[in-house]
Amino acid sequence: MMIRLGSFDSDTTEAARAAYLQQVQSLTRVPLSEIVPGIDRLELEPCEPDTAQPMSVADVQRGLTNAGFFPGGKVDGICGYRTQSAIRLFQEYVRSVEQLVCLPDGRFGPGTQHHLQRWLDQRVPFAWAPAMASWQAGTTQQTEYGEWLALLLKVKDRASAAPNRVLQHVNATAIASDTRKVAQWDFAPGEIQLVGIRRSERSGKFDDIFVLLLKGLVFKFQGSTEPGASSDARGRPFLVQGQHHYHFGWHQHKYPALRPEGRGVLVVRSRNDDLFDDADLANGLEANASINIHWGGKGLRSDVKTWSEGCQVINGSVYIGPTNAVVSCVEFAALNNGEVVAGSTKTRGAYNVLLDLVTALGGDLAPTVKYTLLIEEDLDVAPALRQGLADARARVVPLLG
Repeated sequence: MMIRLGSFDSDTTEAARAAYLQQVQSLTRVPLSEIVPGIDRLELEPCEPDTAQPMSVADVQRGLTNAGFFPGGKVDGICGYRTQSAIRLFQEYVRSVEQLVCLPDGRFGPGTQHHLQRWLDQRVPFAWAPAMASWQAGTTQQTEYGEWLALLLKVKDRASAAPNRVLQHVNATAIASDTRKVAQWDFAPGEIQLVGIRRSERSGKFDDIFVLLLKGLVFKFQGSTEPGASSDARGRPFLVQGQHHYHFGWHQHKYPALRPEGRGVLVVRSRNDDLFDDADLANGLEANASINIHWGGKGLRSDVKTWSEGCQVINGSVYIGPTNAVVSCVEFAALNNGEVVAGSTKTRGAYNVLLDLVTALGGDLAPTVKYTLLIEEDLDVAPALRQGLADARARVVPLLG
């Protein structure tokens, strides 16, 4: 027996399964029937008992909750998207922190059951627990997590006192969107904060860093905040700097991503294609609901190209964990979606880690992800963090294909 996305225990009721499907569709605002067929579309199927793997879906949900990977998780006997993320996050922890053989593919078979049972029997300590306890107690000020929140507050103070031309336009616009005016930026530690830093020099490469701040933990990912291409005659859409509200959804009806919470986020079109400067502000702002935060392949040292038409793109090859150690996913990171859909051992690698942290570990928090796009100059208020990002970029680049 293999528990995977869509597996459900035989004692779950039809009403419970229908309610779960409705909940998913209500959250993502997309009927599941419109999702491209494949491993990411939820197809419910009963999970029959197996003496070789006796854990039921409900057992797995309870076990992952007790182990700390599924806080606030509902034990309903249905392996939905949050349960899959919790399984995958546990597998990634076993692989990267415990350094044991475990492929983080979200499928719960005998190998993963062995590790979960080991955790439950031996009460294995959760390495992230001290940082999360410090966050819960409100004592993270002297940690990197606290330093990032302090930086964000300083950036808000500076932007409130002297907004640049982009933020002046954001503050003045009457366009309804998921982009917040400076006064509404919220950096409360009880929220999921994702920070993107756009480099001052346009490169068209996957050379930006994203920082996830979650429950006292800091994770760094590699990707791009810039559009690589656009078929729109008005030019490439650049997401404006500032804070934007995102939540769990779909990218092009193909695979899970973070998408704008409502009407879309504010963008500026660049008529000279590859540069965004003050002159482009004359083109005005627009709300664009297709600017997602999504996967961008393995993370090749090549042009962003069609991986992004304004979206914020996270690559799959590598990430940096809470201990500031570089974690490589190169061995199993897929080059493109075709490799993932083919059902091989290829996954979306580091991108899955970000998604799973948000949906599983942060699932008991508010469903909104506060995504703040900064520019490199914003880091001037925290030289140590700026140098840390430069060091992070230098460490991850050699691991990219």
